[in-house]
This record gives sequence, C-alpha cells and structure tokens, in this order.
Amino acid sequence: MRQVKALLGCSGSEERRSGEEGGEGPPEGGPGSPSECPDGADAPTKASENGAGSSGSPNGGEKGAPQAPSSFYCPISMELMSEPVMVATGHTYDKECIERWLAQGHRTCPVTGQRLRHLELVPNFALRNAIQEWATAHGVKLRNDGNRVNAPIHYQDQRPRNILQGHEEIVWAVEVHGNRLFSASADKTIRVWDIESRRCERVLEDHTRPVLSLAIAGDKLFSGSYDYRIKVWSLNSLTRIKTLEGHTDAVRALAVADNRLFSGSYDSTVRVWDVETLECLQVLKGHIGPVRTLVYAGGLMFSGSYDKTVRVWNVTTLLCKATLTGHGGAVRALVASRRHVFSGSDDYTIKVWDVDTLKCIKTLEGHEDNVRVLAVGDRYMFSGSWDKTIRVWDLETIECIKKLEGHSEAVLALAVGDRNLVSGSYDTTVRFWDLEALRCVKKCEGHDDAVRVLAAANGKVFSGSYDGSIGVW
Repeated sequence: MRQVKALLGCSGSEERRSGEEGGEGPPEGGPGSPSECPDGADAPTKASENGAGSSGSPNGGEKGAPQAPSSFYCPISMELMSEPVMVATGHTYDKECIERWLAQGHRTCPVTGQRLRHLELVPNFALRNAIQEWATAHGVKLRNDGNRVNAPIHYQDQRPRNILQGHEEIVWAVEVHGNRLFSASADKTIRVWDIESRRCERVLEDHTRPVLSLAIAGDKLFSGSYDYRIKVWSLNSLTRIKTLEGHTDAVRALAVADNRLFSGSYDSTVRVWDVETLECLQVLKGHIGPVRTLVYAGGLMFSGSYDKTVRVWNVTTLLCKATLTGHGGAVRALVASRRHVFSGSDDYTIKVWDVDTLKCIKTLEGHEDNVRVLAVGDRYMFSGSWDKTIRVWDLETIECIKKLEGHSEAVLALAVGDRNLVSGSYDTTVRFWDLEALRCVKKCEGHDDAVRVLAAANGKVFSGSYDGSIGVW
C-alpha cells in the first residue's frame, strides 16, 4: 500500500505509518489474488489503529483527535473520504485518490489486486451521508465539502481503442462467429463482444472454474471448463440451454464434426455429444493421459494426449481406428491439411501423418524446444516453439523453407489470415508476417502480458492475453 500512495502522491501521514504498512500491496490481478472483502475491512483498520487522518488532514492523527469508524477512511490515503465512490469490485475509495490511480494506467482494485471489469465510479451515498453526519457531530471539516457528484462517473480509459478490457484473468480461448467475438477466461466467464463497436454485449456466467475451450455448431456455443462441465449457450438469446456432465476432469479441447461435438478432457477420455439432442453418444477410451488437442480430417477425429500418442476415431462408428505412436513427449498441438495431419510435441519434433494410411511419413526436426502451437494455410504449415522461433514448412515437399525470428520469448499462438501469418508470444507482442515474402511486416504492442491465443477472421485478428485483455488488429 505504501507503493500505491507513493505513486498517487496522496497526502497523509506516510512517514508515521510507513513502518506498519510493509507488504500490504497485493500483486496486480492474477490467479491467487486476494478475495474481495467488505469496504474498509483491511487497509483502513491500520488508519484507525494509528489514529491517522481522522480529521481529513495530515494532522488528524494527533492525540485526542476524534477517531471515525475505520470504513470512513480511504484505503489509499488513509484519510476521511469526502467523496466516496465504489469501483467494480464493490470497494470504496475517495474519488480524488482512485481517479489518480486510474490515470496512472492501473486497471486493478488497489485493495484486492483484482482487475476491474469496468471503470465506472459509483457514488456511495449511504457512506457519504454517514461520514458527513459524523464530521458534523465532531466538528471535523471535510475536504471539498459540497462539491459532490450525484451520478456515476465514467472514467475515460486512455488505452488504445483496439485493446478491450473486461476479463479479470487469463484469456484461454477466442472464437469468432459473424459479427461477434467470444472470449473464454480463467475468471470463469465468457464475454460476448460486438466486433464493430468493440463493446461487450454480454457476460455469460455459469461456470464455477476457469473456462478453457470454445466451439460453435449451428446456433449453439459450447464452452468447456475446469469445472468438468460443458455449457451449451444459445447464439440467438445468449442464454444457457443446458449443462453437459460426465467428464471427471477439466474439458481442455472441443471440436465439431458431422453434427457431433467431441470433448477432450484431462480425465483421459473423449466424449461425443449429439449437437441437436445434446445427449452423450459415446465415451471414447484408450488414452492413459490427459487429452490436450483435437482435430478433424477426412471423416476422422484425431486426439492428441500427454501420453505421447495420437488416437484416431471414426466419426460415424465412433470406433478407434488407430493409435499413432512415436513421439517422445506430450502431444500438445494438432492441425490438418487436405492430405496430412501434423502433431507437435514436447519432444521438439512434428510428425506428419498420412490421412489415408495413418502412417507417419516424416518427422520434422529443427526446433530446439517444445513445439507448442501449429497452424496451416494454403501453402504452408507453421510451427511455434518455446525456442522463440516459427518454422515454415512447405505442404508439398514437407521441407522447412524458412525460420522466422523476432520474438524474444516463447511463441504461444499462431493464426493464418488472408495475407499474413500472425504470431503471439510470451514477450507480450503480436507479429504479422507476410505470407509471400515470409518476413515480419508489423510488430504490435498493447498487451501487458503474454499473448496466449489468436483468431483470424474477416480481415481482422483477435488476440487474448494473460493480462485478461483482448486485442483487435
């Protein structure tokens, strides 16, 4: 909290209190941030214990000065609030202090460290009246008394308009459908964004743990979560239709084929659901490790697992047609071209499988660390690795024709657009690579943490970050 006040330059008896406030400042909005607590439950208590700011001035801590209830003090300045306003988490601050906090680029609640879902400041009338009554009874003059705001204050976010704020934690998946973008987050929600206006239309809240995967089929959106469940949402009304239960661990991957939804789980199974009736048709067993990724090709569903194998399932009969072995590490990524399926692994390699014979026709080597993401276009397959590079493989010759360098950290996400390959990295940037020249033509910044997922559609690229934000490029 000392750092918060130093940044804001708030008045108050900092020197007197400095020895008692060490270590109070929570980390900014990530997993494990402190849970919300009632207004004034933590930081203001120290103010009352020290008698600090009870008169609304730096001298308020003098012996004999009247001491107000702890909830009357701003958690930032430790002084009596003259204009208390609530932020999105429900915590109350003095308007002047919280505005200064937001003006410096912070998008978290100072007390909890949680990311603010919006920047509206709502006057806390009940608390303001209580403070005013106490001040009048004790002869204490409040700062700016009478200069009151009686309507919500919409703080103007100074961030670029292409960076959309709302999620409180990591964005794990993004999916585009028509003029809407859907984003799934570790904050247990799915946000629905209008692409044209770049505004959040709706927040879908029903999961009880992080949402990891999304898929769309017909007029339905499916979301898989760490709560072991799949939620089914209507794309028309944006309301929940049904909850699909059966998995006994996180639902990490979703894929649709022939009006059937396939769900891959950390419980080592793949479940198959009828998209219309929403009934479970089959539980596909065989993997002995978490199922991480799914891809459809040639009437077959391929599932990649941490057990180092890829299993092949007939979409119609739901029988296992083959188990593809050979990787020496977890299979984290699968993509398919017209003739081949590519599997990327922690063993630093990519294997190429013939869709018809299901034989490995080649092992692609060159990366110097785990292969985390794959993407395929009309002419090339692209692989991103923890070695900070992207390799470009010709689909006809199955040879590496270029190594793309530029990111300073691991490459976590890839997407192929009309004219560019797009990459996202732990270095917080999004890079655009020309598909003809195979060189970087644009480096985009705006996220404050790693870029975890990408989607390209209708001439736009959407990025989801560890900082909870969505980028539109």
